[in-house]
This record gives sequence, structure tokens and C-alpha cells, in this order.
Amino acid sequence: MNLIEVNKNHNTQAKCLKTLEQLRWGKNVKCTFCDSNKVNTIKTEQGRYSCKNCKRSFSVIVGTIFEETRLPLPIWFQSIALMLNAKSGMSAKEIQRNFGITYKTAYYMCMRIRVGMLMPETKLNGIIEMDESYFGGKARSQHKIPDNEVSLANATTKRGRGTNKVSVVGMVQRKGNVKTKLIDKLTKRNLLFMLKSNAKNDNSILMTDGFKSYKELETYIDRLVINHSKEYSRGIVHINTIEGFWSYVKNGIKGSYKAISKKYLPLYLVEYEWKFNHRNFKGNELEKFLKNALFQEKELEHWKAQSPKQVKQIAYGNE
Repeated sequence: MNLIEVNKNHNTQAKCLKTLEQLRWGKNVKCTFCDSNKVNTIKTEQGRYSCKNCKRSFSVIVGTIFEETRLPLPIWFQSIALMLNAKSGMSAKEIQRNFGITYKTAYYMCMRIRVGMLMPETKLNGIIEMDESYFGGKARSQHKIPDNEVSLANATTKRGRGTNKVSVVGMVQRKGNVKTKLIDKLTKRNLLFMLKSNAKNDNSILMTDGFKSYKELETYIDRLVINHSKEYSRGIVHINTIEGFWSYVKNGIKGSYKAISKKYLPLYLVEYEWKFNHRNFKGNELEKFLKNALFQEKELEHWKAQSPKQVKQIAYGNE
């Protein structure tokens, strides 16, 4: 997938609408409100239909990340392609420069695209690695900043456990997918909740380091421990895969975004999860993204950057 192909196949609003309609409905148009197939085409508005059942008008972008956008869909498609191809990430400033739009528009579009990367919940199994990492940089301000407004660049330079940096826990299936989650307090209860929510215990084994809070996880799944004070791997016993993912994310943030606030970090992690999970994907990634983005839950489709409640829901779940 490259920009030449995307521009060739989706260079007009009509072509983009046709692609979305095929992915969402197939051959039979259905009402996005009542799911009825008794619809009429509104000839005066491109891609618009009216439903005979509920008497409402709609288009294929209703209830998706594209809803209520004023940007032409070809710009959306090209921006999606750029973000999918940028393995280390692409900032909203780059999108702004590439398309000549305002920064606010570019930023909001990028955040909606990240929402479209949220994958359906599937559980990991087999050999699973689990580890935590801490996001932050050199302190640049001594005054008190509220937790939900602090930039990762403002966190202390103290490394490892005991730092006031943002703690993120990750789990990865060997040769499979990765899951991440912000957890402020790395307690046994919180770690066990994440494990049960994202991993199967049948025919699975967990690899961790010697952090004492991981001991409780043995009540749910078999666990092998690697002692990093003595060695970094012992046969199949290691957590090198998840540590490699942390390196990939941190290098991407440092190179492309410079600094990210704690409030918005979860959606950037979603982006890196998508890219890691599709690292070996050989098909049409743009088409796969669009299929996924067309069927997001309503509250996530209308996510707004100013809504810390919804960001917290994505980050912390319901524990």
C-alpha cells in the first residue's frame, strides 16, 4: 500500500464513499439507524439515502470515525495511509504540512484514526510475556502540575520502580499480538485483573521478571520467572519480546512526538499496538483498517480529545 495506489483508487469523494459502502454493506444498502434495507437514494446529495422505515436520512459515514467531518474523504484516506506506513508514528504537524490544513483539524483527524485502530477484544494464549514500563523524561518544571495534565517530559528521571513516571503494563503472545494498559498502582489485584481480562489460562504459560506483585498471578496461570540480576534469558524463559516492544514505542515517541501527556498516552499506545500486531500482515492494510474503523462502538467513534473520562475508560477499563 502506497500513496500512488491510494490516490489512484480513492482520489474522489465518490470513489471513497463507494469503497466504504462495499465494506460496510456489501451489495445491499441498510439504514444506519434501524438496519432496514428499504431505502431510497437521495439524488440531490452524493452518497445520501433515506429510510422508508424510520423516515431518516443517512450516509455510510454515520456512526463511524468519519461522521460529521468537513474534510474530503480522499484526504482522510491518504492520511490513514501515511499513518499506517509510518512505523515509528507520524505527528499531526506533519499531516498539517502535507495537506495544508489547520493543526487543530489535523490533530483531531489523527486522534480519530487512532480510535479506528482499536481492535476487537481477543485473549492471548500460549507463551505469554508480561512486563511493566515507565514513560517520562527529564523534569522541566518544579511547580505542581495536576496528574491528568502532566506531560511525560515533566516526570522525574528516577528509573524503574518507585518513579513517578507513568506506569504501563504490557502483555505479548510469542509470535502474536500485544496488549497494553495504564495502571497507576502496580498492585497484585490490578495486575491479576489485567491478566484475566486479556489472557487464557488453558494451555498457556506466563513469563515475568522477579517483581513481587507478579507472584499473585500464579493463582490463575502457570508462571516462569527470569531473574534479571543474574541473567536475561534461559532457554525459552525470557521477556525479551515485550521489552523489545517497549523500546519500539519509546523510540517512536521520542522521534515523532517528542512529548505526550498522560491523558492522551493510551491512544498513542493503541497506534503502536496496531502497528506491532500487523508487523507481518501481507494484505491490504488500508482496507483492513477501514473494515475495523467502520464498526467501532458509538462512544469511541465520537471520542473527543477534551474528554478525559473517555480516555480514562480506554486506559484503565472498569477495575
